[in-house]
Amino acid sequence: MTGNAERRPTPSNLYSFSRLKTYHQCPLRYRYRYLQGLKEAFRSIESFLGNAVHEVLEWLYAERDRSESPSREAMLEKFAAGWSAKWDDEVAVVRLADEEGTYLRLGREMLDRFHGETFVRDLSTTIALEQRLSTRLSPEVVFTGFADRVGRTEGGRLFVVDYKTSRSEGNDSEFSEGLQAPLYAACILEDHQADEALAGYHYLRHGTTRWRTVDNEKGRALLARFLQLVGEADSAAEYPAKPGILCAWCGFNSICTEAEVPEGLSGGLRIAEKRARRLFG
Repeated sequence: MTGNAERRPTPSNLYSFSRLKTYHQCPLRYRYRYLQGLKEAFRSIESFLGNAVHEVLEWLYAERDRSESPSREAMLEKFAAGWSAKWDDEVAVVRLADEEGTYLRLGREMLDRFHGETFVRDLSTTIALEQRLSTRLSPEVVFTGFADRVGRTEGGRLFVVDYKTSRSEGNDSEFSEGLQAPLYAACILEDHQADEALAGYHYLRHGTTRWRTVDNEKGRALLARFLQLVGEADSAAEYPAKPGILCAWCGFNSICTEAEVPEGLSGGLRIAEKRARRLFG
């Protein structure tokens, strides 16, 4: 496989929301990543930005739990330092019309808005940050994931929130808002022996948050639906490619014969091809 190092495949019984979303978007990418354990040739700058912002949000709340009050300036310094430390030649600016500085400024803007409009006004209590969630759905299948923040509102309501840096807000479809945070809420209901919890998405580019209530009955239904989706992936006999706009952000686009990558979105493909030439001449 040109330019893609082998790694250990994901254990067959562990299923995350991201794993099933990948299968839904492109079965071939799912096969490469989760079944064969191939490493993608690049990381999109959108993914890099999301990770960098999430790390700073986690730091903000961790500092507050230590009775600190991180300033806007300290937060932005933390972001800039993390960005510089983690940046490498595997990060791809997919859109050729963009540049690294565009995303660096965007990250600063999102964090600045969050600090001023949300963080300084947030009176909720943090229970856990980046909490690993896991629940067995059947003898063969375990649902697993990481919740960005679990806490209780000022009024004592249990909640889980997922931070999004995407360009657009989500919708009610299963692989947008319908499953991820609600599944995390179902898990924390089990962990805390609670009757209901709030599941939320905070859209950092827009400064908006959407909440929905998940009770025990809804939680069981969500976990059952997830198990059904796992069954569909497990029973697949073939893993066809689904060519489309997302090919530009797929780290396997240089080895997929059906990938559709427009010239204006070829930043990732160029990195993949460059790495392939370096490795194989």
